[in-house]
Parts: sequence; C-alpha cells; structure tokens
Amino acid sequence: MHYLSDYFVNLATKTDIVMRKSLIISTIVSISISFGITSCEKNVYDEKKHEELIHYYSAVDSVDQQHMWQLSQSKSLRYQVPSGASYKQLRVYTADPLSDLNAEIMSQIYVSGGQSGVLSINVPYQLTTLYAALVDDSENLTVTSFPSSQISIDFTDATTGKAAASFKPQAYTYLFEENYPEPGDYDYNDLVLRISQQRTGEKQITINVTISAVGASKMIASCIRLVGYRFQDIDSVYTTTGKSFNDGINTQMLYFHKETDFLIEGKNREAVLNLFCDAHWAMAFNMSADYGLFQRKKYNVSTSTGDDYQLRATRTLSYVINFKDGSTLNNFTLDTLDPFIITDYNGGVWETHTEQFKSAQVLHEYFVPSFKDLPWGLMVPQADFLYPLEGYEIGYKKKTESGKVAMFGAYATIGHSFGEWAENHNSYLDWYLFPDTKYTF
Repeated sequence: MHYLSDYFVNLATKTDIVMRKSLIISTIVSISISFGITSCEKNVYDEKKHEELIHYYSAVDSVDQQHMWQLSQSKSLRYQVPSGASYKQLRVYTADPLSDLNAEIMSQIYVSGGQSGVLSINVPYQLTTLYAALVDDSENLTVTSFPSSQISIDFTDATTGKAAASFKPQAYTYLFEENYPEPGDYDYNDLVLRISQQRTGEKQITINVTISAVGASKMIASCIRLVGYRFQDIDSVYTTTGKSFNDGINTQMLYFHKETDFLIEGKNREAVLNLFCDAHWAMAFNMSADYGLFQRKKYNVSTSTGDDYQLRATRTLSYVINFKDGSTLNNFTLDTLDPFIITDYNGGVWETHTEQFKSAQVLHEYFVPSFKDLPWGLMVPQADFLYPLEGYEIGYKKKTESGKVAMFGAYATIGHSFGEWAENHNSYLDWYLFPDTKYTF
C-alpha cells in the first residue's frame, strides 16, 4: 500500500496551485480504508487539512454553510376534477399551453371526472405562475393559472382551447466536476446532462437523457438512482429506439463500471437506471469521425476543434420504465431522480452526486467529507442552460490583497452572480439567467 503522510501546499501563485490538483492525495492518507483495504499501520486522515486545501482551490471566498445548492423546490398540489366531463389527464405547465410555445409539462397524471387527490411538482424559484390543464377525450385543454405559492388548483375560471404545440416535459441541466474528492476547476463541464421525466402511462415513467458535453479527461460512468423506489418495484426498462449509450463499447477497456443492463440494483436494493460506462464513448459513438480510432477528447466545451477538442452533436435516449404498481407515480418528479457520476481515484471508486444526495453511496462505499465548499455537482432548472467553456470558472469571487473583490467567470454579473449566491443561499437565485456568453458554450 502506498502512504503519503505529509501535508504540503506550494504557496506560489494560485494559478500554479490550481494546475497541481493531485496534491490533495497527501491529505487523504486513510482513504484506502473506504476501499476495503486493510493495513497493519494506522492511517490518519486530517479532514481539517482536506477542507483547507479544497477551500484554497475554491473559486469563492466563503460558502454559506446552509447551502444545498438548490434553485427549485418540490411542491404538493391538491386538485379536484370537476364532474360531468370526460377528462382523462391533469397536466401542470410552466407557461400557458394555449399560447406559449415555450411551455413545458411539469406533471402529467391520469384522472377522471370528480376525482380529487394530490400531485407533486418541482418548481424553480424564479417561476412565479403555474398553469394547470384538464385534458378531455378530444384533446381539448381546460386551463387555469395560479401563483406558484398556491397549494391547490381551482378550475372555476378556466379557459378551454387547443394546445399551441406538442409540449416537452420540464428538463433540468446537471453539471459535474470529475475530480471528487480532489478540488475541481469549477467550470462544471466535465459532464453535462439534460434530463427530464414524464408520466407516459398509468404505471409508466419515461426519462429522457441528453449528453450535451464531456469536458473530462478521464473515464466517467453515470447512473440515475430512482429515489424511494426499489429494484423489485420495476417490471421492465427499455429505450424507445432500442439503442444504448454503451452500444459497441469495448468491454476490455472498462475497469471500474462494467454494468451494461438498463436497470441495476443498488446496495440498498434501490432501483438504479444505468446510463453509460464511459461518457466519451457514449458521446462519440460515431467512430468514423476519429478515423475508426477511439480517442478520449473533450466534446462541446470549446468553440474550436483540434487535437484535444471536438464539436459533436448531442445524443439523447429515452428510457421507458414500467412499474409494477402505479399508485405512487403522481408524486414522481425531477426530485425523484438522483443522477450521479462514477469515477476512479487513488485505487478506489467514487460517486459524485448533487449536494442533497452526496452521501447516498448507491453502488459503492466512498468517503464523504462533512465540510461544505463548492459542490462537485449542480442542478440548474433550465433545459438549455449555457454551461462554461473549458477553463472558465462558473463564477469567481475573491478578495485581492488590496481588499477589492475580484469577480469574473461565466456567471459574474454583479447582483446576479454565482459567487454571490455561493455566499448567500437565499439570494441571487436568478444567477443562471445572466450568462456572459463570451465564456459559455
């Protein structure tokens, strides 16, 4: 076993430090215990020093210790379907489906006349008005609007008409740093996924996954845990095209995540949607673009192409999940999904989740520090969020030696910046709506 017992930080310039992220190994000398490796020697992990080093790399001076890095919240809505009409569905939209072509479906459940109940939705904090629609057998919509703070739906003053378009389900963007438990470079483009979910049957949920970018330099696998659902709760999983992100992959090159079935069972018997074993393969499935050779490049994180960077079309698969019992699916929301990435580091396998699920340990045991700094995973409630280009922080905010605050990066508009949100989780919640397009893809 290899031991590094000294804690050392080169106090040159911050730029020099950021280029040497592997120094964190010297602070995690007991991490091998998490991998199930034993030793006759005593290992000592100094979490305080780990925290200091992570913060030294951090793109912000301070982080609100109450931060959960959430830009949306789950809400439960009571509904009462009027009697005397042939209603079959109740939908909740982000905008008026009778007139707004940009509306998204937040929830879609199956109902009948006179039925009452509760449904769950995930609401971005910036969305102040919601729209509910009853759908009849002729596909007419009976639409009402209400404040997002309201907890019930009232169809008393509703308007009836045809939908303006065939609307897509509400989609969020998930952004990951590849380096956990090392500090990242905070451009949050090592893996960029766009994910949505929609009720497509009484006992069926369809989850749409788009790989938009792979800015990582190493192999990354990814899964989605279905929070609150067991492996045995699901009858079947398939994709609408019959394709897989793993199609054609050379399994001999896989060494820490080799599962290729669509559904796998987590350590706690949880249902886990298995996306891909290698993000680079999943994104670059057109081998002819590399003259038949698989090369690990960075995709869609630079506006130019070259030896290390390429532009590729995004790739989407829709996973159809059939449950044995549909009674709980009215409460299935984007909060039910826990997308995470899997990487290897220092001889072990690590999962990187968004903050609310960072201790999940779905497939592997790994070390979870208790301190709080910038996360390795972010969820942004926007389907087309402009993520940072390679090498640009999502938002840098630190005091200089003169005492002035230096603020730059992809989201650094004063009063609407990522750095300000990092310091106060209750404010600047609209930062993701103010990109500097010079630094975003």
